[in-house]
Amino acid sequence: MFKLVSLLLCMLIAVCLPGSSSSDSVSGNAGRLDKVESQVAVLQSQREGGSDNFWKIGSKSFYIEENQKVNWHSALNICHELGGHLADPDNQQELNSIKQRLTRGRHYWLGISDLANEGLFLSQDTGKRATFLRWIYGEPNNYGNYEHCVELKSQQERPFLMNDAPCGLKSYFICEKERQIIS
Repeated sequence: MFKLVSLLLCMLIAVCLPGSSSSDSVSGNAGRLDKVESQVAVLQSQREGGSDNFWKIGSKSFYIEENQKVNWHSALNICHELGGHLADPDNQQELNSIKQRLTRGRHYWLGISDLANEGLFLSQDTGKRATFLRWIYGEPNNYGNYEHCVELKSQQERPFLMNDAPCGLKSYFICEKERQIIS
């Protein structure tokens, strides 16, 4: 917090330094103000645990891992290490925002499973029944009696929708965390 206040104070002093001519006071300070606002946004993102890999939707931050494939349990652990959990979209707007950033033909783990009770899909974050589910036609089907973890998947030209898959399957994943408000 001290670093944030110190940096903001230094930037404010730089913007308001005496000695600027009146002709550049508006345009020059506007450019400096833009730089200050940009730095504040970076600092807030860092303070919130964000980075270039996270983006914000409402009160949440999301991260898509596209460099390594892991099984569902490993994805769950990695998201916890990042301070969040596997994503569990609350509504169509969140799902649409996530889908816009996904690569077609790939599969992405979500934080939903029926591991505890077949056919009862629970959010791994809350332990409660997942309320927003958008399945591929014919899913969930628990094919082979071992599909218990939920992924987002696209097939050919179809949009990303949910599918139950074997938890040991290696796939990319999406993490989510609540944003902290800086006061």
